[in-house]
Amino acid sequence: MSDQKLEAIAELLSKASNIAIMPHLNVDGDALGASLALALALNSHHCQVDVLIEEEVPATLDFLPGLDLIKNTPKDRYHVAVNIDNGDINRLGERLGIYQNAEIRLSLDHHATNKVEADISYVNTDASATGEIIFRLLTEYMGLPITKDIALCLYTAIITDTGGFRFSNTTPETMEIAGALMRTGIDFTYANMKVFDRISYAKLFLMKQTMNSLKLLFDGKLAVSYLRWGDLASFNAKLEDTEGLVNIGRNLEGVEVSLFLKEEKPGNFKGSLRSNDHVDVSKVAERFGGGGHKRAAGFSAEGDLEDIVRSLADVIKVSLKGEG
Repeated sequence: MSDQKLEAIAELLSKASNIAIMPHLNVDGDALGASLALALALNSHHCQVDVLIEEEVPATLDFLPGLDLIKNTPKDRYHVAVNIDNGDINRLGERLGIYQNAEIRLSLDHHATNKVEADISYVNTDASATGEIIFRLLTEYMGLPITKDIALCLYTAIITDTGGFRFSNTTPETMEIAGALMRTGIDFTYANMKVFDRISYAKLFLMKQTMNSLKLLFDGKLAVSYLRWGDLASFNAKLEDTEGLVNIGRNLEGVEVSLFLKEEKPGNFKGSLRSNDHVDVSKVAERFGGGGHKRAAGFSAEGDLEDIVRSLADVIKVSLKGEG
C-alpha cells in the first residue's frame, strides 16, 4: 500500500538542490546509520548533502561508510532540512536554527512521543528503527539502489534499536529488511561486534560503578542505578561510554523497570528508562519532559539525585501496579 507522506517526501528530496540531514544530539546507531544511508543515496542521486552533528562520531560507529559527508561548517541556508530519528525539536541543539531556516522542513521518525513540527512529518511507530523507514523510502518511493555501503548503515541502524533483534519491537518485516541488507554482502558480524561487544577501558570502570550504585525497589521490580559527575570526570569518559548501562538493571531477574541516571553536569541528569514486559516507560518519561518508546525512553532532570529518584519511583510505582 502506498503512503502519501513518503511519496511527498521522496518527491521533495528528488528535486532538492541541497539538503541538510540532522539526527538527534548524542547520536546513536539508528540516528547516524539512517542519516548516512539517506545521505549516501541522495549524494549518488547528484544532490549536495550535508550530515550535521554536534559531537564526535562514537567509536562504536566509526566504521560506518559516508562519514566524509559529515560537515563541521554548515551552509547559511539549505533548500531542505531533514530531522532524523528525533521526536523532540530541542534535541537538534545548536542546529535548530538551520532546521527552522530551511525552505522545506521534513521529519522522519518512529517515536510515539514525536512532537516535531515540519512541512511533512512522517512517524511510523510500527518501524523498529528509523533505518527501516529509510529503507522503504529509498526502495519503494525513490527507486534508488541499496548499495553495500548504504546497507551497512541501515543494518547498523536496525540492530541498534532492536538490541540485535532481541527487543520486542523486532517484527517479521524487520527480519525481512535485515535479510535484504545482508544479501548485499555486508560484514554484519563486524557491525555486531563494534556496536555491542567492543568497549573502552573507561566504560569497563563505569560498568563497575553502575553496578555498585544499583539498588532494587518495590520487591525487586524497579532497578535504580546512577553515575555521578565525578565518576564520569575521573575516568575521562565520553558520552558513548555510558550507552547501554541502563540494561545492567533491566537484565536482572525479576526486574520490570530499570532507571539509570548520569550526571552530565553538576545537578544536571540525563535519565534512561527501560522495561521488560508491561510498563510503558514513554509515559513515565513524558511526565518529566521526555519521551521515547514503550520499552525504552529518556528524559532530562535538574536537582538533587535523591529527590529525582524519589519522584520517578513514585510514578513508576503506580505504573507497576497497573502494569502499564
